[in-house]
Amino acid sequence: MNASPRYDSVAIALHWLMALLLIGLFGLGLVLDDFPKGDLRGQLFGLHKAFGTLVLVLVTARLAWRLTHAAPALPDSMTGLEATLARLGHLALYALMIVLPLSGIIMSQAGDHPVSMFGWVLPTLVQPNHDLKEAFEEVHEVLAWGLAAVVGLHLLAALRHHFMLKDDVLARMLPGGK
Repeated sequence: MNASPRYDSVAIALHWLMALLLIGLFGLGLVLDDFPKGDLRGQLFGLHKAFGTLVLVLVTARLAWRLTHAAPALPDSMTGLEATLARLGHLALYALMIVLPLSGIIMSQAGDHPVSMFGWVLPTLVQPNHDLKEAFEEVHEVLAWGLAAVVGLHLLAALRHHFMLKDDVLARMLPGGK
């Protein structure tokens, strides 16, 4: 644990950048199938895949940063159960931010659609396979809703700390704080 009461600027920037990306990707994912087949839909799917792959890159960077830069200590007022739930929640967030983009890559490639991130084409992980594509469509959707639920719990926990417990847990991840 870190003796500083705040996360450093890199951790804060990665946190909020990823939060914006995840919200945007979830929203886009909800409406993608509503678009008629055509150029616009194809472009939106391409953006969804590119930004989803970017999430995978950023979560890797975030994990590397987290492993080399300790997080601030949890408040002493937290019970053992609360501390365990906080750690499990963060573990679930990281796991889902890795597995969800990977499931999208597998789904897309199994559907014989390459995945590229802003011009860089990812290596092929799986060969076209209709059944695998169908299975990973379901996996991707379930994981997306799972991530939305865990993010919702994360947000509720942060708000609980700020408004009910009146500690600095939320403030230490806000940009521009002291």
